[in-house]
Amino acid sequence: MTRPGPAVRDGRPAPDAAAGPVTAPATYAQERAWLASRLAHDPPTYCVVDEFPLHAAVTGNDLVHALHVLMDRHEPLRTVLRTVDGRLCQEVHPHPEPRIELVDLSAHDHTAQAEERRSLHARLARTPFDPHRAPQWRAAVLNLGEGAWSVVLAAHHTVYDTASGFHVHAELTELCAAAEEGREPRLPRLPLGYGAYARRERERARSGGLDAAAAHWRARLHGLPPVHTVPLDRPRPPARTFRGAEVRTALPVGVTAALTDAARHHGTRPVMLFLAAWTALLHHHSGADDLAVGLPVAGRDDPATRAMVGTFVNMRVLRADLSGDPDGTELVRRTTAAVRAGERFDIPFQSLVELLAAPRLPGVPPLYQLAFNHTPAGGLGPPVSSCEEDLLLDVAGTGVRLVYDTALFDRSTADTLLADYLRLLAALLDAPGTRLSALSPGTATRHTPRPADGPPPARTAPRDATEERVAAVWRTLLGTDAVDVHEDFFTAGGHSLQALRLLARLAPAPGGGPTLRTFFADPTVAGLATALERTPDGRTAWR
Repeated sequence: MTRPGPAVRDGRPAPDAAAGPVTAPATYAQERAWLASRLAHDPPTYCVVDEFPLHAAVTGNDLVHALHVLMDRHEPLRTVLRTVDGRLCQEVHPHPEPRIELVDLSAHDHTAQAEERRSLHARLARTPFDPHRAPQWRAAVLNLGEGAWSVVLAAHHTVYDTASGFHVHAELTELCAAAEEGREPRLPRLPLGYGAYARRERERARSGGLDAAAAHWRARLHGLPPVHTVPLDRPRPPARTFRGAEVRTALPVGVTAALTDAARHHGTRPVMLFLAAWTALLHHHSGADDLAVGLPVAGRDDPATRAMVGTFVNMRVLRADLSGDPDGTELVRRTTAAVRAGERFDIPFQSLVELLAAPRLPGVPPLYQLAFNHTPAGGLGPPVSSCEEDLLLDVAGTGVRLVYDTALFDRSTADTLLADYLRLLAALLDAPGTRLSALSPGTATRHTPRPADGPPPARTAPRDATEERVAAVWRTLLGTDAVDVHEDFFTAGGHSLQALRLLARLAPAPGGGPTLRTFFADPTVAGLATALERTPDGRTAWR
């Protein structure tokens, strides 16, 4: 659709189309989302779809114009990510052309409108974004009749997070009010752009601004078990597949009714009760008193980020202590205290992985493999078929789902775990004085099948020129002298961003060639050498 005219920029100059794209470093949150999305198997996993109801005497073109105003104000809505010398960068365009549909549903009844909206949500979520084209969002403006409108916006996680939706809705509402009243919109001041925030974030890391956080996490995570002991249905493969599935259900009515009172009783928030019950379930199934759980956090502690649209989400590691057979009240207290302690020492997850240099096992995500997410309002979104962790419990509004790695778990096991979780949560709410050993979900312990032991493989040196070329870059990045062509890159101490640099140095010109997913499937010198030889021009595709 043609751009409907100049947009308002909160008193700052509008983007200069003649100047061309501006480059800035990617934020840590963008790096995480970008790397994960390149390994995912379905677009919805890394696409947010929000719907914003609006009531105003406006036209469809007014709403299209409002979306352009938002795009002009918020740099991430004009951004695409690119790799430069193996490092991820933002490329911020002055005036990209978003895809905005105008859909007239005013003649449909309520039931037909709801069905059309569900279909539109699914289509927008499942349509992949072109990773080389800005912007990384699309929208539809729905005319529902009698002054009722709705804007459905789908955006990639590299440019948009859950909190962004609140800002988009607030600004769209104000823009509609201004158009209806014939005045200039009163939009919140943005102290700095997202690119400036990214530069400040990097400078803080370089100047030692994360030293206190680093010291906290070194002490807090010292001796953390490298992998959980929840029984698997089959041996863990040597390389992660990132393929997942889910089971979902609604929270029982009794649970949702009891949550507020129970949280008040414990002097905490309902999310802590959900999380405490999750750690209790993992304890019952694993037998472990020391558990690591990954928690996504908003990452908006900097006041300058409060009104910004963009992605700021970070992963934090919760070390759960279930020793000594605590009762429910003590378990909730420990959970709340551990979460609050971590809030004071935020550090990018990638930096944490590098900092701790934790032992890496083949096919095992670093630091945590079990995760928990909570969204107080809204729904669970469309079903997913990708999974970063072994298990993720996701609670949103009144829905709960368990996302699981299909290489490790069967559907029947996921069903059992979810049912056990709901029973244990209800018991925790009903009888908080009950000890953990008595809060049994009632499922017999399963045993993880293990591969048969065998002699360690013989060390193999590079056998041809391609393997030697790969090994030379490998040695430089990892600071090692000897290289076994069958050794796992991540077991040897590498991490995801180093993998990106490894590929960039071996094939500096972006194009068709070995992908990140290909490398993760066989992260060895031999595997990468074979992939390079299969690429006619030796170039690497960053997708």
